[in-house]
Amino acid sequence: MKKILLLGSLILFLTSCAASKYEKEKEKCKDFYGYFTKSKKCLELKFESSNPKKYHENKELHGLILSALADQVYENKIDNNQAWILYEDVIQGFNKAKNKTNYLVTALEKYN
Repeated sequence: MKKILLLGSLILFLTSCAASKYEKEKEKCKDFYGYFTKSKKCLELKFESSNPKKYHENKELHGLILSALADQVYENKIDNNQAWILYEDVIQGFNKAKNKTNYLVTALEKYN
């Protein structure tokens, strides 16, 4: 059993190392990290690449939302899956919002 787990881990590691840069960027942070609290940098990079023009204007607000959701996980107010769902809702709302900065401020007030 241990050999199978070790072999599976080794195959997973080798596969991830062999993936091209494009494929790595395309991966979802949730699939790669699993835990919302561990994926902050990945989510920041994904946010930047999805909307480079608005990224610099909203970088700080986005980071504060990530921290607020992570804090709620740490405080056991929400679980890991709920944090992912809430974050995905924030990003969908952000993409649809006409005033993106105001939307992020409202989301931050909601989750902080």
